[in-house]
Amino acid sequence: MKFIFTCVFLFFSISTLFAQQQAQGWLIYFGNTAFKSSPLSIHHELQLRDYQLGGDHNQTLLRVGLEYAAKPWLSITGGYGFIYTEAENSPNNPFNEHRIYQEALLKHGVNRFSIRHRFRLEERFIADKSFRGRGRYGLFVDVPLTKADLGKDAVYMAVYNEIFLNISEDDNLDIFDRNRLYGGIGYKVTNDLGIQLGYMLQHVEQKAGTNHVLLSLHHRMKW
Repeated sequence: MKFIFTCVFLFFSISTLFAQQQAQGWLIYFGNTAFKSSPLSIHHELQLRDYQLGGDHNQTLLRVGLEYAAKPWLSITGGYGFIYTEAENSPNNPFNEHRIYQEALLKHGVNRFSIRHRFRLEERFIADKSFRGRGRYGLFVDVPLTKADLGKDAVYMAVYNEIFLNISEDDNLDIFDRNRLYGGIGYKVTNDLGIQLGYMLQHVEQKAGTNHVLLSLHHRMKW
């Protein structure tokens, strides 16, 4: 309960801090359903993104993938994503994107640091645009703050940086697509359920950086 009040306090503190820079709000669910005695699992994900902290829808993202645990430190995933996007304010000018992706996730630890390297390749089919690809590399680090591990009741710090690079024959499209830098605080409700509240700075192409408040749920289920 204390953690919930802390999250609420941090949410409004961050909101106030970036009020004049129009902080954007993202609500995210990351899920993984594992099968007993099988290296296979299903990734399922929902993201609701807003141009404000609420009230001006930006994007809805649905992603599902089949994950294979090749080694304890290596998993490989292939999947599909559907993205619905609207323009800021009005008119909304909505459009859809269908996305196929492949990724490799490498995990290791250094002392108390839990480190993940994610390499992702995307094939993007955007309405009224030519086909384009994109490569992504993300470095993710979780550090327990109140316990020696990331088990039940642990409060932890989560940071990551992810860079996106376009793969296209379009000379008008820059190689650099965007970069996301994130820092947040998480709490493990159970060994398989965690919640995070954090701040992300995103730079898209040559535009000025935008501020984002992220509230995310991280859930692992076993059948």
